[in-house]
Amino acid sequence: MSNQQNSARLEALDVKMKELIETFESHPQIASPAPHPTAFFLFDFVKNTYNTLQKIDAARYASGDRQALDAIQEVTGRNQFTSVLINDTSGKLALMTGGDPSRPFDFGATVKAKAKELADI
Repeated sequence: MSNQQNSARLEALDVKMKELIETFESHPQIASPAPHPTAFFLFDFVKNTYNTLQKIDAARYASGDRQALDAIQEVTGRNQFTSVLINDTSGKLALMTGGDPSRPFDFGATVKAKAKELADI
């Protein structure tokens, strides 16, 4: 990937992650005083992933620095995992987060779409 492509990818990740975070923040199950445990877990996971992205030095990434490339790969993998978890209908995510596996949390079409857009970067 060229320096320009690396910079564009970093910028795209930043924009799409912010959009997903904003979508989570406006979700009624997150905004409530007692957020659903599954929604809270995934929202925290996304925010932690975004914090990792923010620590990546753009100039080092653009120049092909191995550490920066590895960090982007980690962020990308976590974003893909987020999309998988958000679309889980098996109840396994609910089990993992203290929810009811017979009633998996539905993140809604908007969160699912934003997560997919992010995973596709």
